[in-house]
Amino acid sequence: MAKFLIERGWDVYALIPTDEYVDLIRGEGIKVIEYELNRKNKGLNQLLKLIKLYKEIISKYEIDIVHSFRFQPNLLNVLANFFNKRRVFLHITGLGIAFSNSSFSYVLLRWLSQLIFQVKLIRADKVIVQNNNDGNDIWFSWFWRNKIQVINGSGVNTSIFRKDKFDKIALRKKMNIEENTLIFVCVTRLIWEKGIKEMVDAFVSLKQSHKQLALLIIGWSDKDNPRHVSDDYIQQYINDDTIKFMGKKDNVIELLAVADVFIYPSYYREGIPRGILEALSMSMAIITTDMPGCNLTVMPGRNGYLIEPRSALAISDSVIQMIQGNRIKEMGEESRKLAIGKFSDKYVFNEIESLYRR
Repeated sequence: MAKFLIERGWDVYALIPTDEYVDLIRGEGIKVIEYELNRKNKGLNQLLKLIKLYKEIISKYEIDIVHSFRFQPNLLNVLANFFNKRRVFLHITGLGIAFSNSSFSYVLLRWLSQLIFQVKLIRADKVIVQNNNDGNDIWFSWFWRNKIQVINGSGVNTSIFRKDKFDKIALRKKMNIEENTLIFVCVTRLIWEKGIKEMVDAFVSLKQSHKQLALLIIGWSDKDNPRHVSDDYIQQYINDDTIKFMGKKDNVIELLAVADVFIYPSYYREGIPRGILEALSMSMAIITTDMPGCNLTVMPGRNGYLIEPRSALAISDSVIQMIQGNRIKEMGEESRKLAIGKFSDKYVFNEIESLYRR
């Protein structure tokens, strides 16, 4: 999005914590302002330091519009700009784990999140959500309707994520994957609410009757999240022929190119999952849950299947349906059309830029 805005004549800065991607982003011609952040420190002291730092940076560089993404950066954006006239844009990329779990501690966390949303909305000029459910589930959404804007997803670069740029057969040989193996792939952070256990249980139940199946799970166990998938659980499948935990990968686009179906059985409160958007653009059939955000990416029976959340049986049934239907290629073509027509990054970025100009 930064590159898109620069091409349109905007002066763009990326304010980001120091990490392994800073040089990559700077190498793309984007002005980077980096700062130190201890991600494990959730204390008040660091919060106050960051607010002070943000205020100084925004003033020094004479920033007109401050656009932040996700819960904590959105809070920092609001608190750093509460008493000035700069334009504040907040991007909610899903309501997260507090809205995905019904235990008492998460209900309390959900109430706290709702109170913080109200503080954010008081100051924000625009709050962008990625699906209608997220907008409607914020307290007093009817009162804030002029500030809440729905924009479908983060956008996907359909000129990069396209299957015809890759030789599937050659890639499979390179990765030692048999040509007749039907590959299902999931790209996600490894937390339980992403449907990891249900998905694994489903493929365990299918192993004996469908020997040419493979499930590739790409992503890392998010240790900062209390609901992360444990290393012990992952180790159970270290030698499994069907289920492969691949870890964090830099060649995700190649793994999408060799796969046949993208599966994402999440019951986490997503915005619109970026992994699904990339899979749509890569002409893949989709299996995902009938949950806010996820359900905007599937036209049932045309480019994939929507399934019941939290159900290993629903996953295994949809996998069998996908195999027996013999329409995976046709469904993938429909996915590509949907990506171009509804989720292209140019479409999304134009919508955001028009909000800026207004």
